[in-house]
Amino acid sequence: MRGESKSGVSMWPREHGAISMLVQPAVCAALIAWRWHWVVIPALAAAAAMFLVREPLVVLARQKWVWRDAKPETPVARRWVLSLAPVMATCGALMAMRWQISWLIAFGAGAVAMTVYAVWMTVKNRQRSVSLQIISAFGLASTGMAVAMSLEDTVSQWAAWLWLLSAAQAAAGILVVHTRLESRISAKARRAESPVYIRAAWVMQAVMASLGVAAWWVSPVAAAAMLLPAAVHVYELMTIRTEKAMATPLRTIGFRAMGLSIAVSVLLVIGLR
Repeated sequence: MRGESKSGVSMWPREHGAISMLVQPAVCAALIAWRWHWVVIPALAAAAAMFLVREPLVVLARQKWVWRDAKPETPVARRWVLSLAPVMATCGALMAMRWQISWLIAFGAGAVAMTVYAVWMTVKNRQRSVSLQIISAFGLASTGMAVAMSLEDTVSQWAAWLWLLSAAQAAAGILVVHTRLESRISAKARRAESPVYIRAAWVMQAVMASLGVAAWWVSPVAAAAMLLPAAVHVYELMTIRTEKAMATPLRTIGFRAMGLSIAVSVLLVIGLR
């Protein structure tokens, strides 16, 4: 299946941050468990297929409820859905050979619910909603639990911690990004800055610190996986309106965030093993 048709219409997702949220917990889980089982492959394939099907579903939903005329991307989206559906069904059948049925149903229902919510929000042009991005972060981070279930036939304590801490770190980063964007937009428009994002960002850093304290009972290194990004984010929030921070290119900020995410992943692997 090609990502782009002859007409140049692409269905590949453009959210590189979301791809990172999807992949990193899975890699961390494999490194923490340090074992192998073939069911990991269909589990990851199912997660990837659910992620890839969202954009085609958005196109089909817009064609049905928003667009009046037929669009060239609609038949491409239909082909993607028809190609991905049997992949997901086959992966689900293979996963049932290893997973407990109750967990398989729970994961499947959660993935479907998150996809429907994301499609609905995108059709309503609310894809940049903070609530959607945070909910998506918790959903995407569940790939670590999926790998753990495939490897150990159960959701271990370390897998639950991996999911919670990975998702929390991603949510905190999302709020800091929105705070930064709000500061830049308000400064450029010469208007008062909305306090909503920065308040939520500060609350999330407090949550991160609390999780770090709780994770200390698991491992001091796991605690550092929360305390490090919390400290970095606190510094960013305190300096976010300075001239230097305002002048920093978003590309540079993105690379910093990626580096911090990788550092957190390394700490989680060391702390939860």
